[in-house]
Amino acid sequence: MNKNERRMVKINVKKSRKKTFLSKRKVGSVLKNSCFLLIIFVGVLFLVKIKTHIVSGQSMLPTLHNKDRLFIVKNAEPKRYSIITFQPKNKKNESYVKRVLGLPGDRIWLDQNTVYLNYQMAENNPTPPNDENLSGKELPDGTLKVRVTWEVAAQLEGLSTIPKDQFFVLGDNRRHSADSRELGLVDKNAIEGVVTFRYYPLDRLGLIE
Repeated sequence: MNKNERRMVKINVKKSRKKTFLSKRKVGSVLKNSCFLLIIFVGVLFLVKIKTHIVSGQSMLPTLHNKDRLFIVKNAEPKRYSIITFQPKNKKNESYVKRVLGLPGDRIWLDQNTVYLNYQMAENNPTPPNDENLSGKELPDGTLKVRVTWEVAAQLEGLSTIPKDQFFVLGDNRRHSADSRELGLVDKNAIEGVVTFRYYPLDRLGLIE
């Protein structure tokens, strides 16, 4: 190997070392940026008051499964069909997850222990069908028919609309759900937040609607 060839080898070695150094530097920069973004993300979680919730039971199947882990936005305003978590009455250490079906101002009426909800009817619209028609086919469009306990029926008696800051909630799996049918209307103060994201298990990770 002559002098020129040895010089070219040295130059190539230096270039290779330089590329390796730059590559390591780039990886280090990416890691630093990732850590920085992670810190920002965690900070944002605290700023917007995110909390976590672990699903217990089958009341929200097929939407939510037992032991799913969720992010909840605290103090978010529930909308129709939002999934919320709340503390049931007289059960301060428990947290339920259900779907909002009835909002404040929705029309509500009773036929014994059967509740009828309708969000399309304004309060000044004609009165709901009389008792003879409630179980028939002439219910107004958009009416939700739900059977409740007699205790809940007594609480709802006399209401023409869902009161302010009150919500009617149901589990998606209604055969296995303790919800407004036996708990009654859920007060806004009992609502912990609105479910927005499932972070575990990873194969079902994503936004919740």
